[in-house]
Amino acid sequence: MRALYKMFGGLAASAMLALPAQAGCWTDAAYHAAQVRELDTMLMVQALRCRKTAANFVAEYNSFVQVSRPALLKANAELRTHFAGEVGERGALNAYDNYMTTVANRYGAGTADLGCEDVASIVRAAAAAGGSPDELYRVAAAADMQPAIGGERCTGPVDTPLTIASRR
Repeated sequence: MRALYKMFGGLAASAMLALPAQAGCWTDAAYHAAQVRELDTMLMVQALRCRKTAANFVAEYNSFVQVSRPALLKANAELRTHFAGEVGERGALNAYDNYMTTVANRYGAGTADLGCEDVASIVRAAAAAGGSPDELYRVAAAADMQPAIGGERCTGPVDTPLTIASRR
C-alpha cells in the first residue's frame, strides 16, 4: 500500500512540474482582448448614458459595433480561452459572464475623467479602426483601458499546446 501511495505521490508531483510555471497568468493576447472588450463595454454604457445629450453618439457606436463585430468576437473568444485555462471548459462561460458583468458595472456610474464629448471622440477613433483587431487594440490602449484582471500578466514565454508540440 505504501508503494502505491509513493507512486501516486510521484505522479502528482511530476504532473505539477509539467504545468506551465505561469498557469493562470494573463497572456498579452488575453490582456489585449480584455482591453478591447473593456473599450467596447465602456463605449456601450456611455452611449446609453449620453444619448439624451448634445453629444449623442448612439448611431456612431452602433456603426462601430457592426464594422468591428469580427474583432469583438475574436476578443470574446480569446477571453473565453483564457478563462477555460483558469477554470476549465465547463466554468469558462460563467467566468467570462461574471467578468463582463463586473466590467459593465464599473462604467455604470460613468467615467470620472471623460465627458460625453470625450467618449464620442473615442467612438469615432474606434470606428476609424475599420474593424481591424490590431487597430482596435491600439485605440483601447490609447484610451488607457486598464482591465481589472484577477491575477498577474505573464512574463516570459508561456507554454501552450502549440509551443510544447513545437519542441518535440
